[in-house]
Amino acid sequence: MCGRFHLGFHEKETQQIVSDLSEPQQLKIRFGDIFPSDFAPVLTAEETLAARWGFERFDKKGVFINARAETVTARQTFRKSFLERRCLIPASGFYEWNAEKQKFYFTRKDGRLLYLCGFYRKEDDEHRFVILTKQATAPVSAYHDRIPVIADDTAKHKYLTDMYFASDYINCENQVKLKTS
Repeated sequence: MCGRFHLGFHEKETQQIVSDLSEPQQLKIRFGDIFPSDFAPVLTAEETLAARWGFERFDKKGVFINARAETVTARQTFRKSFLERRCLIPASGFYEWNAEKQKFYFTRKDGRLLYLCGFYRKEDDEHRFVILTKQATAPVSAYHDRIPVIADDTAKHKYLTDMYFASDYINCENQVKLKTS
């Protein structure tokens, strides 16, 4: 389960993504470690948005930050957003904790940005997003049982624009090579 990720501003790709936002939206974005309920940039098929991490729960006691790829279309809370409003969340890396509460940081082996697959909706005049997770693959599986779904470079556009492709892709083997530190 991805409960925190990192977005560094020093990366040229991050600077380009943020420059695509309007100035008021740029001011909302948090850099460094991103926690649930923080704002982060998200890429949609049409535009780049500043969105808050987490869908508010119906009982108003917290937020949903992740959705299981295996059941996303079966859950009423997530189905419509996944089918109609998919997004990619740029991240320098993400954190996972093992059973002993030790934190591990995962990045791409080549050092480039990760694009976490998710979806978004509008709540109370702001955009909110959720990150998709699936059964962990190596190297994350050595530490935790879930991993964010990560779009490889060839899948990014199709994930955003093709519902059938996205539905198949979220349950495929991870193609992005990761390392831990």
